[in-house]
Amino acid sequence: MLESKLRTRMGNKVSVFGGTGFVGREVVNALSKAGYDVTLWVRRPERYRDFALFPNTKVAQLSSFEDAGVLNVALSGVDIVVNLTTDRLTGPEKVEEDELVHVNQKLKSAIETTGVKRVLSLSQLGASSDQPSCEWTGLVAEVDGLMHSVINADVTIFKPSLLIGEKDDTTARFIKQLQRMNLLLVAQSETLVQPVWIHDFAQAMVGSITRVEMFGQKIEVAGEERLTLKSLAELVAELMQKEAIVFPMCRLNASIMAKLGAFAPVVSVSATQLQMLRSDMVSDCDFTKTFEFTPRSLESVIASYATPHSVRERYSFYRKEAGRNVEELV
Repeated sequence: MLESKLRTRMGNKVSVFGGTGFVGREVVNALSKAGYDVTLWVRRPERYRDFALFPNTKVAQLSSFEDAGVLNVALSGVDIVVNLTTDRLTGPEKVEEDELVHVNQKLKSAIETTGVKRVLSLSQLGASSDQPSCEWTGLVAEVDGLMHSVINADVTIFKPSLLIGEKDDTTARFIKQLQRMNLLLVAQSETLVQPVWIHDFAQAMVGSITRVEMFGQKIEVAGEERLTLKSLAELVAELMQKEAIVFPMCRLNASIMAKLGAFAPVVSVSATQLQMLRSDMVSDCDFTKTFEFTPRSLESVIASYATPHSVRERYSFYRKEAGRNVEELV
């Protein structure tokens, strides 16, 4: 009842920035399912017309963050801003590193000018002002500082560990590499992560909009299982039933492969991985206690898109026989 009253008072109109990628699609979907009136702001709306298929969702053009007047118009009457500009998987809409802080300064000013009351902003575990501003985590920390200091708005910063799902930039690359050969090279192999399913992250983020205890907080979002990237790669290989050799790739070779892009003989590494996964992304936070629902297990998430179909059916049978929830694999 209290949450319903707070939502009514807070408003229902949401603007999403940086939402065309891996994170944004799930967050927009979750906002739509929750009944929010969503506008996704992009430079080229014609490329993202499929987002309009989500109920209560429209795609609108914002050609630049430079024009304060245009940005103020975009936020006129908006109740909630979801800032996903730090997402590196937004394709041609990506805000480049050297523009990230400037763009968020502009966005902060527009939020304050138009009187937006609620702000949710994407960060990542490990982002800290102790890091050099020239490094990715330092840049993200600057963005966190800008958003956290928005005047007259209730702000929540979300700091997730590695976000995974069918079209992510880590496990999906491992799968693609293993489909080519039983040899899997892993960059940043000793980095520790606590993967979170992107669907669970989106649900947690949207569910936090009306939770007063989240206001003014920087919330760490981590899964229940902690492992190295090499161990994660080995789990992917196991679920694919591949007798693969998994071993570390040095940073120099990984950088070369990342620069080659689509022409690289090794597809298990990307520039985004090298950028975001240089440091451990772990936390002692309790996901279930914080967000009031249990996240899906790492094994069941990856199995849902990595395991061959016939094997997946057998896997479901064995889970059922063991008394575990088969629907986790749906």
